[in-house]
Amino acid sequence: MHPQDISEPAHTLANLRHGLAVQRRVMVALMIRQLMTKYGRSNIGFLWLVLEPMILCCGVLVVRSFISDAEEGGLPLISLLVTGYIPLTLYRHITSAGTFFLRRNGSMLYHRDITLFDCVFALFLLELGGCTIAFVVVYWSLLNLNLIGPIYDLGLMASGWLLMALLASSLMIAIAVLTEYYEAAERFIQPFQYLFLPICGFFYMVEWLPDYVQNLAWYVPTVHCYEMIRGGLFGPIVETHYAPWYPVVWSIGLLAWALPMVDKARDRIHFG
Repeated sequence: MHPQDISEPAHTLANLRHGLAVQRRVMVALMIRQLMTKYGRSNIGFLWLVLEPMILCCGVLVVRSFISDAEEGGLPLISLLVTGYIPLTLYRHITSAGTFFLRRNGSMLYHRDITLFDCVFALFLLELGGCTIAFVVVYWSLLNLNLIGPIYDLGLMASGWLLMALLASSLMIAIAVLTEYYEAAERFIQPFQYLFLPICGFFYMVEWLPDYVQNLAWYVPTVHCYEMIRGGLFGPIVETHYAPWYPVVWSIGLLAWALPMVDKARDRIHFG
């Protein structure tokens, strides 16, 4: 065996370690840039990443507690709102960032070690981390106040949460491509978000719906995520309807269409 054959695995491992170190620095730098761009350097800065969804969620909880009964469909209203609003915040924060995302981050491509996918992944980690911390803090506070029950199946709940983030990220990339190719698409994103709200699964459990409506609700991918999150919290006291593979198929389909278009969209980016 030649000496170079012996040293090659070590050399490959060193390259791998160097590549991972570079990727880690890129991710940290991009996440800090996203924080500074969105929340600035003054006042509490990046803490708004966690406080914003917490404040909005608590506001909705207080208002609904005054105008609604303590239960809805036989389930505690507060638990329904927590498992509805914070996942919705995660979904909307990620998808809303897709509008002209490629254009807004195109200048980062001047750096050799940065790609558009790095920018997408940094945003994904940032929003997922912020909303997850907000969810934990709100849930822990309500649990200590005896306003919400303990989680029955943490694994099922976490799976629904991660599927919601995956689905939102896939849609964000698709929106980024659409708005780069068709600027008029920007005008339809916000109306779509509002029109989608009543059917996304936030306001209802599938079991509450008539049979023929249940069959239609099954085709909405976010409904499966909500059913998994609420099934993980409530356990067998509520009937849930979900198929984890369905949001995954939607995510794969969106990515299969959007990812090949990203490289082509780079040629359309104009730097002003």
